Amino acid sequence: MASGNTLVREAGRLLRPLGLTAAQFNVLNLLSAAPKGMRASELTRLLVVNASSTTHLLDRMEDRGLLRRANDKKDRRAWRIMLTPAGRSAHGKAAASYYAAMGHLSDHLGKAPYALAIDLVAQVQGAAPLAVNESLCLTKRKAKPSKQKRRAR
Repeated sequence: MASGNTLVREAGRLLRPLGLTAAQFNVLNLLSAAPKGMRASELTRLLVVNASSTTHLLDRMEDRGLLRRANDKKDRRAWRIMLTPAGRSAHGKAAASYYAAMGHLSDHLGKAPYALAIDLVAQVQGAAPLAVNESLCLTKRKAKPSKQKRRAR
Protein backbone atom coordinates (compact mmCIF):
# COMPACT_ATOMS: atom_id res chain seq x y z
CA MET A 1 0.00 0.00 0.00
CA ALA A 2 2.72 2.45 0.97
CA SER A 3 4.53 1.93 -2.34
CA GLY A 4 1.33 2.52 -4.29
CA ASN A 5 0.61 5.69 -2.32
CA THR A 6 4.16 6.89 -2.95
CA LEU A 7 3.79 6.34 -6.71
CA VAL A 8 0.46 8.22 -6.77
CA ARG A 9 1.89 11.10 -4.71
CA GLU A 10 4.99 11.36 -6.90
CA ALA A 11 2.94 11.17 -10.10
CA GLY A 12 0.92 14.10 -8.79
CA ARG A 13 4.11 16.03 -8.04
CA LEU A 14 5.41 15.29 -11.55
CA LEU A 15 2.17 16.31 -13.30
CA ARG A 16 1.30 19.39 -11.19
CA PRO A 17 3.65 21.75 -13.11
CA LEU A 18 1.83 20.67 -16.29
CA GLY A 19 -1.52 21.64 -14.75
CA LEU A 20 -2.73 18.05 -14.46
CA THR A 21 -3.69 15.67 -11.69
CA ALA A 22 -2.83 11.98 -11.80
CA ALA A 23 -6.53 11.23 -12.44
CA GLN A 24 -6.62 13.65 -15.37
CA PHE A 25 -3.46 12.10 -16.81
CA ASN A 26 -5.07 8.66 -16.54
CA VAL A 27 -8.09 9.91 -18.52
CA LEU A 28 -5.86 11.51 -21.16
CA ASN A 29 -3.82 8.32 -21.38
CA LEU A 30 -6.89 6.12 -21.87
CA LEU A 31 -8.43 8.47 -24.44
CA SER A 32 -5.17 8.80 -26.37
CA ALA A 33 -5.41 5.07 -27.09
CA ALA A 34 -9.04 5.39 -28.27
CA PRO A 35 -9.19 7.59 -31.39
CA LYS A 36 -12.98 7.17 -31.63
CA GLY A 37 -13.37 8.11 -27.97
CA MET A 38 -14.89 6.17 -25.13
CA ARG A 39 -18.13 6.20 -23.21
CA ALA A 40 -17.99 7.64 -19.72
CA SER A 41 -19.04 4.23 -18.38
CA GLU A 42 -15.98 2.65 -20.02
CA LEU A 43 -13.74 5.26 -18.44
CA THR A 44 -15.38 4.70 -15.05
CA ARG A 45 -14.73 0.96 -15.27
CA LEU A 46 -11.11 1.39 -16.37
CA LEU A 47 -10.36 4.10 -13.80
CA VAL A 48 -11.95 2.02 -11.03
CA VAL A 49 -13.93 4.95 -9.60
CA ASN A 50 -17.62 5.64 -9.19
CA ALA A 51 -19.69 7.29 -11.92
CA SER A 52 -20.14 10.58 -10.07
CA SER A 53 -16.37 10.94 -9.67
CA THR A 54 -15.93 10.34 -13.39
CA THR A 55 -18.61 12.90 -14.27
CA HIS A 56 -16.99 15.55 -12.07
CA LEU A 57 -13.53 14.77 -13.49
CA LEU A 58 -14.78 14.90 -17.10
CA ASP A 59 -16.67 18.15 -16.46
CA ARG A 60 -13.49 19.82 -15.16
CA MET A 61 -11.46 18.53 -18.09
CA GLU A 62 -14.08 19.63 -20.60
CA ASP A 63 -14.16 23.11 -19.01
CA ARG A 64 -10.38 23.29 -19.57
CA GLY A 65 -10.78 22.27 -23.21
CA LEU A 66 -8.92 18.96 -22.83
CA LEU A 67 -11.80 16.80 -24.02
CA ARG A 68 -15.21 17.05 -25.58
CA ARG A 69 -18.40 15.06 -25.48
CA ALA A 70 -19.79 13.91 -28.82
CA ASN A 71 -23.00 12.08 -29.64
CA ASP A 72 -22.57 8.32 -29.83
CA LYS A 73 -23.67 7.31 -33.31
CA LYS A 74 -24.61 3.80 -32.13
CA ASP A 75 -26.58 4.91 -29.07
CA ARG A 76 -28.22 8.33 -29.14
CA ARG A 77 -28.67 8.25 -25.35
CA ALA A 78 -24.91 8.10 -24.76
CA TRP A 79 -21.94 10.39 -25.23
CA ARG A 80 -18.47 9.55 -26.45
CA ILE A 81 -15.64 11.31 -24.69
CA MET A 82 -12.88 12.41 -27.06
CA LEU A 83 -9.61 14.29 -26.76
CA THR A 84 -9.43 17.78 -28.22
CA PRO A 85 -6.24 19.04 -29.86
CA ALA A 86 -5.40 20.71 -26.52
CA GLY A 87 -5.98 17.37 -24.76
CA ARG A 88 -3.69 15.57 -27.20
CA SER A 89 -1.03 18.22 -26.64
CA ALA A 90 -1.37 18.00 -22.84
CA HIS A 91 -1.15 14.21 -23.03
CA GLY A 92 1.98 14.37 -25.19
CA LYS A 93 3.78 16.64 -22.72
CA ALA A 94 2.61 14.70 -19.66
CA ALA A 95 3.39 11.30 -21.20
CA ALA A 96 6.91 12.46 -22.08
CA SER A 97 7.51 13.52 -18.46
CA TYR A 98 5.87 10.39 -17.08
CA TYR A 99 7.85 7.95 -19.24
CA ALA A 100 11.08 9.85 -18.55
CA ALA A 101 10.38 9.47 -14.82
CA MET A 102 9.68 5.75 -15.31
CA GLY A 103 13.03 5.48 -17.10
CA HIS A 104 14.74 7.16 -14.14
CA LEU A 105 12.93 4.80 -11.77
CA SER A 106 14.24 1.89 -13.81
CA ASP A 107 17.75 3.37 -13.58
CA HIS A 108 17.49 3.65 -9.79
CA LEU A 109 16.11 0.15 -9.33
CA GLY A 110 18.21 -1.53 -11.98
CA LYS A 111 16.77 -3.21 -15.06
CA ALA A 112 16.10 -6.65 -13.56
CA PRO A 113 14.24 -5.46 -10.43
CA TYR A 114 12.26 -2.94 -12.52
CA ALA A 115 11.22 -5.65 -14.99
CA LEU A 116 10.32 -7.93 -12.09
CA ALA A 117 8.20 -5.18 -10.50
CA ILE A 118 6.35 -4.54 -13.79
CA ASP A 119 5.74 -8.29 -14.18
CA LEU A 120 4.54 -8.59 -10.59
CA VAL A 121 2.09 -5.69 -11.01
CA ALA A 122 0.68 -7.36 -14.14
CA GLN A 123 0.27 -10.63 -12.23
CA VAL A 124 -1.46 -8.83 -9.35
CA GLN A 125 -3.86 -7.15 -11.80
CA GLY A 126 -4.86 -10.56 -13.11
CA ALA A 127 -4.94 -12.37 -9.78
CA ALA A 128 -6.67 -9.73 -7.62
CA PRO A 129 -10.16 -10.15 -9.15
CA LEU A 130 -9.85 -13.95 -8.84
CA ALA A 131 -8.80 -13.69 -5.19
CA VAL A 132 -11.70 -11.37 -4.38
CA ASN A 133 -14.16 -13.67 -6.17
CA GLU A 134 -12.89 -16.63 -4.15
CA SER A 135 -13.15 -14.65 -0.90
CA LEU A 136 -16.69 -13.56 -1.73
CA CYS A 137 -17.70 -17.15 -2.47
CA LEU A 138 -16.24 -18.34 0.85
CA THR A 139 -17.97 -15.52 2.72
CA LYS A 140 -21.32 -16.39 1.12
CA ARG A 141 -20.90 -20.08 1.96
CA LYS A 142 -20.12 -19.30 5.60
CA ALA A 143 -23.01 -16.86 5.89
CA LYS A 144 -25.58 -19.20 4.35
CA PRO A 145 -26.60 -22.15 6.58
CA SER A 146 -26.61 -25.49 4.80
CA LYS A 147 -29.93 -27.15 3.86
CA GLN A 148 -29.46 -29.74 6.59
CA LYS A 149 -29.04 -27.06 9.27
CA ARG A 150 -32.13 -25.22 8.01
CA ARG A 151 -34.22 -28.41 8.14
CA ALA A 152 -33.05 -29.18 11.68
CA ARG A 153 -34.49 -25.91 12.94
